[in-house]
Amino acid sequence: MKGRNTLFAASVIAWALTAACGSDDGGGPTDPPVVPGGPTATITSPTNNSSYTTGQRIEFRGTATDDEDGVLPDASLAWSSNRDGAMGTGDPPLDYKDLSVGTHTVTLTATDSDGLKGYATIAVTVNEVPVLPPIPPGAVLLQDDMDDENNGVARTNYTGFENWNVTRPCVDLHGPGSIDPMPGNGLYIDMDGSCDSAGRMESKEVFALEVKTYKLELVIGGNNQNGPTDNMTMTLGSWSETMTVPEDEAFNIRTYTITVTTATNARLILDHAGGDQQGILVDAIRLSEN
Repeated sequence: MKGRNTLFAASVIAWALTAACGSDDGGGPTDPPVVPGGPTATITSPTNNSSYTTGQRIEFRGTATDDEDGVLPDASLAWSSNRDGAMGTGDPPLDYKDLSVGTHTVTLTATDSDGLKGYATIAVTVNEVPVLPPIPPGAVLLQDDMDDENNGVARTNYTGFENWNVTRPCVDLHGPGSIDPMPGNGLYIDMDGSCDSAGRMESKEVFALEVKTYKLELVIGGNNQNGPTDNMTMTLGSWSETMTVPEDEAFNIRTYTITVTTATNARLILDHAGGDQQGILVDAIRLSEN
């Protein structure tokens, strides 16, 4: 055993008595005490008070050092949530998608070769994926949440959309049973799917645009597959704008105001740049009169 001081010995004896007899409040045995000379745990990712959406990948990373063991191996690190319980260890590094909705106190526990423990904690919040707010039905020109596509079955290189023509593959229909980087969110599309070119889609309907303002809303997220930042250009008549989405962006609503100054007929076009098979994720789209 290491040369710990008398405080360590007394603490272990006290813990052993508590473990044998149970705690005063009737609970079960407690964890071994944290004493001087035990390991120091540090959480390096994510940052404290980070927020995510359902199914989003969260990279849990940490380190621990000990006066006598030095840097502890990843297998000596364990992650847990006060809401969901044990999550896994640091070997291999923990990428976690299964935290329930709510605010979690996530604890990293480091255990050295003598069984001494050190702890670090952060707060992590998981939110439901946002939904488009209700508006009068008469104002809607196009609304699509992708969930009814292909009879609810995910498929790579999908071209059978009800409301869209795929004019350049690939567009993947992600969800349960297939590629699903954001599980728990039904079906959604990856605009840079599983072939060597990024996708381009245009609405099947040609919209008769009047001289007024329109609103385009998209529930989008980053590729969440450790890919690069992505870009997608949206076009409606003479209006065009490019969105830039970091790979780790959670599903969120992006809203664009489109001002039509001359009446025209036009399709809505989504044109993704790249071709690395990891694109912007689109969960819902709505075009409406503003």
